[in-house]
This record gives sequence, C-alpha cells and structure tokens, in this order.
Amino acid sequence: MIKFFGSLPFLLCSFQLSAATLDVEIQGISEGGVLHLAIYSSKEVFESDRGEKPGPQAGIEAGVVEKIGKSTYKGSFEIPPGTYAIGVYVDENENEKLDTNFLGIPKEQFGFSNNPKALGIPKFEAASFVVDTYTKVQIGL
Repeated sequence: MIKFFGSLPFLLCSFQLSAATLDVEIQGISEGGVLHLAIYSSKEVFESDRGEKPGPQAGIEAGVVEKIGKSTYKGSFEIPPGTYAIGVYVDENENEKLDTNFLGIPKEQFGFSNNPKALGIPKFEAASFVVDTYTKVQIGL
C-alpha cells in the first residue's frame, strides 16, 4: 500500500504536465450571434469542415459554441501538446451553420489561426501552430 500511495503524487504530476494551455482571443466581432470555435488536431478534418456540423467530432480536440455579443472573445483551453489549427465563425442568424452566398463566399464573420489570406478554407499548414506548454493565438475576423 505504501508504494502505491508513494507513487500517486508522481502519477498526478505526470498527468498535469502532459496538458498545455491554449489562450484564444477573437478580435473584430462586429455582429453578435453564436460563436463556433473548433481547435483541430487533424489536417483532413480541418480542410474538409464547412461549418455544417457543430459540436464534437473526431479530429477536433476542443472547442466552444457560445452566444456572444459585439466584442472580443477570450477563451482558455487545456489540450495535449501538439500541432493544431483553429477555425471560427459567428452564426449571426443562429441557424447552426456558416451561411454562404451562391458562390460559396461566407456571409457571416469567420477566421482562422495565423490569419492566413485565403479565398476559402486555408491549408492546415497555413493555419497551424504548435502548442507546447503555453500558447496564445489571436484571430481577427
């Protein structure tokens, strides 16, 4: 018994060290609505997501769906160290999807980590960043 309890603090410290903190700040929110933010751990899921299936799914490490107003959003996430990309949009009419026009151009505010210049969803490499112990990402809409 003593050996088990003696190793318990070590196991708890090992578990805590395996998590990293990611702070996310979304700037330039000009219209309120429902914020959809996803932290992607999968290149394939990131590059194929069109904002049509909100909520948890394989390839998304963390995220939030939260009603917001015109402001700046700040959130903090505990995730395993690794390489990630963030996609975000504000669902202004609250229909649970990113609305686009007939050309596929978004009609609602959206953005990606690293603020890449792209006409559509950028490549994972353009939006990806590494999380080690602490990382802060700012996204402009």
